[in-house]
Amino acid sequence: MAGFHQWCKANFFLMLLFIAFAVQGCRSSPVQQDKEPHSPHIVDELSDSLARTVGAEPLAFATRSDTPHQTVRTELLTSEKPLPPPKKEAWMDTLSDLTGVPAPNAAVLIDADPVPQNLQSVAILIAQRYRPKKEVEMTFRLLVTETGTVRRYQLLRTSDPKLTVEYFAHPLLELRFSPATHGGRPVSAWTTISLKIPTAL
Repeated sequence: MAGFHQWCKANFFLMLLFIAFAVQGCRSSPVQQDKEPHSPHIVDELSDSLARTVGAEPLAFATRSDTPHQTVRTELLTSEKPLPPPKKEAWMDTLSDLTGVPAPNAAVLIDADPVPQNLQSVAILIAQRYRPKKEVEMTFRLLVTETGTVRRYQLLRTSDPKLTVEYFAHPLLELRFSPATHGGRPVSAWTTISLKIPTAL
């Protein structure tokens, strides 16, 4: 009987030690579990949000396997600051100078009006330069050459006066048309287009 009591006492202390280690493990394990699984998810979300804000490729975060020459693109972390406006160049004013060209409201005999081919892609180009907070609507009167390119423009209406020529001049020259025709031949003619500039991606 005495041997049984000694066995119970020995096992009792072992059980107390086991319970103490189990309680300590339960207290520390959630902290360790919270760190690992969520880290990659948070990094992915940050990368995606920065890419959407800047309109650039997803941020490449450095890992242990990266080479020493690879660096984190920290400049994207300040992407909430507005981009500086593009530089206005002297030739941009020439696009709106109507000297020596037919007036936008001049009567011209044509069989078919110019037809734009890439309005949407030009609108996206302007959005990438200007990065509007909301959609901008612009209406232009354009002088389209016999080859389908833009020679002059007249801005008729815009829902955002801050979207000025330095933002849209280069993209506007990217516009391509099927030119107007008269007697079966392509001719230069004015036409009216509307552009919807989407919000920045």
